[in-house]
Amino acid sequence: MKVLVIGDPLLSSEKLKQAVVSSLGDRVEVVCVDWKPANDEEFWYLRSMVEKHGPSVGKPPEEIYDLVGDVQLIITQHTPINAEIIARAKACAAIGVCRAGVENIDVQAATAQQIAVFNTMGRNAQAVSDFTIGLMIAEMRNIARSHAELKQGNWKKQYANADFVGDLYEKTIGLVGFGYIGQVVAKKLQGFDVDLLVYDPYASQETIESCGCKKVSLEELCRHSDMISMHARLSEDTRGLIGEKEFALMKPTAYIVNTARAGLIDEQALVNALKEQKIGGAALDVFWVEPPPHDHPLIRLDNVTITPHLAGSTKDAFGRTPFLLLAEIRRTIVEGNPRWVVNLGDLPAELNDQLAKFASQL
Repeated sequence: MKVLVIGDPLLSSEKLKQAVVSSLGDRVEVVCVDWKPANDEEFWYLRSMVEKHGPSVGKPPEEIYDLVGDVQLIITQHTPINAEIIARAKACAAIGVCRAGVENIDVQAATAQQIAVFNTMGRNAQAVSDFTIGLMIAEMRNIARSHAELKQGNWKKQYANADFVGDLYEKTIGLVGFGYIGQVVAKKLQGFDVDLLVYDPYASQETIESCGCKKVSLEELCRHSDMISMHARLSEDTRGLIGEKEFALMKPTAYIVNTARAGLIDEQALVNALKEQKIGGAALDVFWVEPPPHDHPLIRLDNVTITPHLAGSTKDAFGRTPFLLLAEIRRTIVEGNPRWVVNLGDLPAELNDQLAKFASQL
C-alpha cells in the first residue's frame, strides 16, 4: 500500500510518516511532501482563506499533482486538497485530515470519486478547553492587560471592568455548541462551582444533562449568562449566530469568549457592543481576517483580550493527532465500523469493497 503524507509548518511530513508506519506497519510505502508557504504570515493567511472559501483558494505544493496518482491513502492536516488533486488520485480510497474541520478538502469531489474523507474528532479538545478557561479568567481578571501595563512600567490596578470584576465561582456560563470541546469545557468548569447553560440544537437533552448542564434556547442563554463561550462549528446556519439582537439581550457585565470560529459572531456587532459597553468584555483567539489589520478596532479597545489563534496549538495535541486519525482509519477498514467518515452517508455501498481491498494490504 502506498500513502502520501503532506505536512505543514505545524505538523511535518516526517511526523506524519512516523504515525503511518507505527499504525499501519512498515510494509506501507510512505511518500512525504511538505506544504511550505513563503513565511508564517502567508501560511496563516492562506489557512484562513481556505477555512472561509474552501480548498480551491489555497496553494498546495505542485509536486502533489504528480505524486497523487497511485496512492491509496492521503494524510494531511491543513494543506488544501482541491478537486484537481482529487481527480488525479485514481487509486485513492481515503483521505485523512488531522483536524476536526475538513474545510481544506473538496469533500464533494472526493465523494463523487468514492473516496472516504476521515477527520479527527476531539483531537485538540484538551488544548482548546484549557485555553478557553484561561481566556475566561484572563479577561475577567485583567491578566493580559495588567501584564502589558507592567511591562510598560505602569503599576495599573483599575481597568474597564473595575465596577464588576469578579470570580468564576457561582457564575452562569453559557456554552454555544456542545461537541467534543464544549463537553470537555463543561467538565473542567465543574470545579469552579458554576451553573452551565447550553445552546445546541443538535445535542440531546440527555447528553447535556449528563454533563451537569441545562439545555436552553439561544435567547435564554444570552439573557442569563455571565460568560458566553463559543464552541459551534461554522456553517451557513451558524454564521453570524451572535449578532446585534443577541448582544442586546446580554447583561452589561457579560463576557464573550471565542476559541472556535470568528464567523460565529457578527464582527461589527461585537465591535459596537464593546465600544458602547453593552457587554463587559470579550476574549478572542480567532479573527475574521488572520492576522487582523494593525488598525483593527479590537486591537485598540481596552475591554477585549486577544490572542493569535493559539488555542489548539500545543505539541501534545499535534503529536497525538495523526495517531488518533490512523487508529480510526485502521479500525474502520479492518472492523468495518466507521465513526469519523465525514461523507459516509453520501458514499455508495460499493465503498465497503474498496475499503476491504485497502484493508487486505495491511
